[in-house]
Amino acid sequence: MTDLHENLGWIIGSIATAVAMAVGWFISSGAVTNLLFLLLGAGITYFVQTKTQKRAWKREYSVRIAEEVYGSLFSNIKGIILSLERKWYRHLGFDTWRLMQDDHRYFMVDEKFRAKLDNFDERIEKYDLSVNEVTREILPEIIKEAIKETFNVEALKQVSLEVKYKQKNRNFSTSPNLIQCLISATHPKDHVLKSKANVSNAQLDFKIPKRNGEVFHSTNLDKFNEFWSLCETKLNENETCKFVIEEDEKLLTEARNIKKEIVKRIEEPWKI
Repeated sequence: MTDLHENLGWIIGSIATAVAMAVGWFISSGAVTNLLFLLLGAGITYFVQTKTQKRAWKREYSVRIAEEVYGSLFSNIKGIILSLERKWYRHLGFDTWRLMQDDHRYFMVDEKFRAKLDNFDERIEKYDLSVNEVTREILPEIIKEAIKETFNVEALKQVSLEVKYKQKNRNFSTSPNLIQCLISATHPKDHVLKSKANVSNAQLDFKIPKRNGEVFHSTNLDKFNEFWSLCETKLNENETCKFVIEEDEKLLTEARNIKKEIVKRIEEPWKI
């Protein structure tokens, strides 16, 4: 024990000298520089590989979202825009998003855009309900009231309008939808003329089923115009009708903005 204590200082000194000599040789031989370059190279390689792998994962997930979510939404929003642009005033239905709200795809969309789509869906639903009320209840009643006031005839069934015209010296006839013409603010005769080329001698035959089973006919254009003007006045005074017409334009603007954002998200994965 005494010998160990006496030789401890010598042992520690010998070890320190050996370590110092080894470090000195290591440094003088250039091995440290090589080791540092080796460690640096390994670090850079690991960083690049990790970043590349994360980028690949991100791109793969983004492509999946683009295919499963935004591709379907793009088709749906295109149909909505077409209907709004052409003033069809019919059921739109944001059905694709409504289905996604009930499954995992809902959470694939970022929170901000998700809220925007939810809000758009709520507006579409309100619009669809109003359109249904306008086309099935309000406008048929407006037409019935205007017939009574203009022609003094009580129409019990759906009325019809036949427009007869000549095209390239041949006789034709068509029956424009009165409700669609009325809500789109297009006179039935104008509706026919603008959709046909080289039309001449267009005449109206307004057919109104009466209580006794007979059909009242009117070919008087001035009288029909009086009836049509009254229909338009009643339509413009109805709040639900006004809502549908005004909301059509607002929804069109919103739908176009949403389409741009969807396209951006579809294109994004290919830029990663």
